[in-house]
Amino acid sequence: MNKSIIWVFLLGIVGLISGCMSGGSDLEQLYQANENTVIQYGKDKGLTLIKDPNSGVYYYKTVTNATGRGAAQTELVKMFYTYTKLDGTMLDSTTKTIPFGLSYLTYSTILNTPIALMKEGESGVFIFPQTSQLTEPTILTVKFVSTRNETEQIDEFVKTKYAGLEVVKTSTGLQYVITKSTATGDLVKSGQTITVSYTGKLLYPTKKRDSNGFYIYNETFDSGSISFVLGQGSMVAGFEEAVSKLRLGDKGTFVFPSSLGYGQSGRTDSSTGAYTIPPYSPMNFEIEVTAVK
Repeated sequence: MNKSIIWVFLLGIVGLISGCMSGGSDLEQLYQANENTVIQYGKDKGLTLIKDPNSGVYYYKTVTNATGRGAAQTELVKMFYTYTKLDGTMLDSTTKTIPFGLSYLTYSTILNTPIALMKEGESGVFIFPQTSQLTEPTILTVKFVSTRNETEQIDEFVKTKYAGLEVVKTSTGLQYVITKSTATGDLVKSGQTITVSYTGKLLYPTKKRDSNGFYIYNETFDSGSISFVLGQGSMVAGFEEAVSKLRLGDKGTFVFPSSLGYGQSGRTDSSTGAYTIPPYSPMNFEIEVTAVK
């Protein structure tokens, strides 16, 4: 995918501004003034800024790793970042200990731009003359921690989460461990109404707001109790397959790829539009069967 197209689509700065202008408009002049401000900022700080021809962003790397791995589309990228104005006013940041997880190039975010210019292990400073959110220059300071495809994410998770346990893997890619077993009765069957208690998690912490409006980081996206008829497709395929491995009273922990979950679309909060499950995200469920009819 062409980076200039991505940049125009996601942030609407260089290409969008020039494409919408038919001469020396106020907006075009504002962008040029912002670009001059960025160039002067670099001179004042003694920085050797590189201008990326595709995005129009100015940047320099503080740590390089030329042989490092670059991110591929849909991979989970983990990073630390701060986002500020030129005067240092803080706009957003990660914690110092928990990296931010991003499904690279699968939805609109300003963070796609530095990742396109970096490799694992690198750090850099990226100065945007203008974005669709702000008409003044802003700075992203980024440390690129890692990039992993879905198979790698699941393998690393299972190796850590299920260490020393007997892991079962099915032909669909579901992996699981039965953590509590009744050892009697039959497995639940298609057509039965199953009631389960569950907790749904991603394989990494995500940034969200708690009930008081404060930012927190955790893996959980949903929990509760639900009844459904097994086999009617009312739940995602991975969840239904997971439940089918249990008896009444059984409890297990299950991990499965996004192809058995929400795939390339992910799932959004209907009130905010924010992703509760990003695109291409494997999921982990803890499930207990509490009733069968």
